[in-house]
Amino acid sequence: MEEGTLSVIFICCMAGGLVIPVLDIVSGALGGALDFDVDLDADGAVPVSLMSISFSAVVFGAVGRLLLLFHLPPLLCVALAAVLGVLGGWAVMRFIIRPLKKSFPRAQSIRDLRWKEGVVKLGVRPDFTGTITVLSATGSKVTYSARPAPWVEGEIPPGTEVLIVEIDEGEGVCVVCPMDVPRPANKK
Repeated sequence: MEEGTLSVIFICCMAGGLVIPVLDIVSGALGGALDFDVDLDADGAVPVSLMSISFSAVVFGAVGRLLLLFHLPPLLCVALAAVLGVLGGWAVMRFIIRPLKKSFPRAQSIRDLRWKEGVVKLGVRPDFTGTITVLSATGSKVTYSARPAPWVEGEIPPGTEVLIVEIDEGEGVCVVCPMDVPRPANKK
């Protein structure tokens, strides 16, 4: 096989390997009308997914094209490019895709908020339900309704760091106290 033909094959592999993820992103932006993620995931001696195959094709094409520039024998270029392409795809699957699939970030339920810290956004008073923001498991700020704990006297002003000591699930309200106000021993 001559270098010109091999060069075209390597360039096509790079282009094809880049087109699949781009089409997947575009289809996701269009509301998933076209789903290119065919769940071609297989865990075995060599874990495989559509994205790892795409990455392998890009590495195969890029390495093969680079090796042709050094005027190595075409068969050696193909062999080295194939080995490095497979290793690249394996590494992406092993160290990126597989760990991402194992993580299960979940939204916090209001029950999970007890003993979490938050910040008052709208003043919390005994006669008025205010609001607090709490950092969720994914790192975003979530706002909840809040009222002061029974032992807290007066208003808890905005900007105060508070501790959620109880949850009123019926009303969906967090019962909070400022971080610097300890709970009295004789009150519940």
